[in-house]
Amino acid sequence: MSKWLKQFLFGIWGLLLIPLIAPILKKWLEENVFSDPNDVATTVFRNAVATPAFDNLLALGQQRWFKFALVFLTGVVLGVSLEWLNRKTDEKKASELRSLGSKFRSLSDSIKIRSASSGWPDNVRDLKPAMMSAFASARKFHLWVPDGHVYRLPDASFLCEYFSCVGKLLEEGQFDRANSEALSWKPFLDNVTLS
Repeated sequence: MSKWLKQFLFGIWGLLLIPLIAPILKKWLEENVFSDPNDVATTVFRNAVATPAFDNLLALGQQRWFKFALVFLTGVVLGVSLEWLNRKTDEKKASELRSLGSKFRSLSDSIKIRSASSGWPDNVRDLKPAMMSAFASARKFHLWVPDGHVYRLPDASFLCEYFSCVGKLLEEGQFDRANSEALSWKPFLDNVTLS
């Protein structure tokens, strides 16, 4: 929905709320502004302008078509607002998943560099907090992540490939394929750790 159409709808809806607010405003004005019966200007303004205007607004608020229009437009405004909120939530989730993909790819590159030397898993001890953070973020989005068994593997190739493949799909915005890819690594890890 275009921005100007959304503003137009909210503007019309705001105007339709005026007859609903009119009784409250009238009471407040009578108690605070028009309270002095001896002031001639206040009495004239109240009788000539304020009272007829509020009476017309109250009469408008009682019309059947007005009530229908208000309810209908409230539904439209609510629907537009929910759609906008849903879109923003989806955009935020997509951004977080792309960021997670980037983090996965970065971890893959770091582990590959470290795995050139011997000493797995001790040579990635300082990367464990970053890996645990990435795993926690992935779990939040219901992605399968390897458990502690991955550190008992003879080398880091499993973890490098997992981070690389799943991370690439996440960065590209292919979230369903990334989820399937992540799950496809589970049987391999299960089989390796059982043997």
